[in-house]
Amino acid sequence: MLRFEREVVTALGSAPDPATRSAVEAFVDGSVRALPEFVRLGVLGESILLGTYVELLRKAGRVADEVDLRRRLDAWETSRITVLRNYVHLFRSMVLFGEHELGPGDDDTETGTSSDAGTKPKGKSKAKSKAKSKAKAGAASKGTAD
Repeated sequence: MLRFEREVVTALGSAPDPATRSAVEAFVDGSVRALPEFVRLGVLGESILLGTYVELLRKAGRVADEVDLRRRLDAWETSRITVLRNYVHLFRSMVLFGEHELGPGDDDTETGTSSDAGTKPKGKSKAKSKAKSKAKAGAASKGTAD
């Protein structure tokens, strides 16, 4: 992951603890590496160009800290230039997904009293859940047919 991409992930992230932030950063890095090469090449080109642009803005004193970078990213996300919007949207989506999947849960999640407890099976894939549902439905229909 390039330095500018790391800065973007940090600026877009909202995880309070360093462990979650580093896990999200690793998740985004792995996700970007898993992109098809032609897509990754486009992301790499944008990262280099936008990173150079932000570095020039830093030298000019127009981007001083992470808050200024966050404002710049917010502006790019609403830009009329599609590639700017898509670049920020890509990283914002991966950061948001990583924070929700890798971040610490609520305190009551462990006991199963969370408001979303039971809506998503823990540790099971959707395919396994669907297969179990189909098996139960099949068994129920066999039981009523006899």
